[in-house]
Amino acid sequence: MYVTLFVVGVGFILVSFLLDVSTESHSGPLAIFQPKLIAVFLMVAGGMGMILSARLDMFGGTFVFTISALSGLIIAGLIHRFIIIPLFKAQNTSAHDKQATIGTWAKVISPIPQGGYGKIRYNISGSVVTSPAKSEDGGEIKNGENVAIVYIEGSTYFVRREAFQQAN
Repeated sequence: MYVTLFVVGVGFILVSFLLDVSTESHSGPLAIFQPKLIAVFLMVAGGMGMILSARLDMFGGTFVFTISALSGLIIAGLIHRFIIIPLFKAQNTSAHDKQATIGTWAKVISPIPQGGYGKIRYNISGSVVTSPAKSEDGGEIKNGENVAIVYIEGSTYFVRREAFQQAN
């Protein structure tokens, strides 16, 4: 029985990581039903069951099953608490709201030709981001000029040169 749990756990982990099947929430009561955690539980419980049943024949099957199940729960809980939750939080903080960039200063890193597209670089939430840009008035903006992000349509950032920036 424990060999089956172990093999199913390993298979479940492989399928889970390959397909990246998980629940949307990584906290709350449904967090225990994440395929990765179920797989870890099955693998640890099966492995512990194999080890304990080979070494502790004097104890009954109920003892081995209980210790195996508790080991699986503890390890799955530790992985959830110290690996999955921190990774999920880090993933969510790396993205930024595009609308929050309106009014931000940027530098043209690829010239914007008259009526065409170029590229800008700006800092948001401590990250350096590059985006396609177009001049708000359709004029040319040279490489290295500082611009302000005025509005965004789709993935294109519309920028404007500021008068006092040209004097610098």
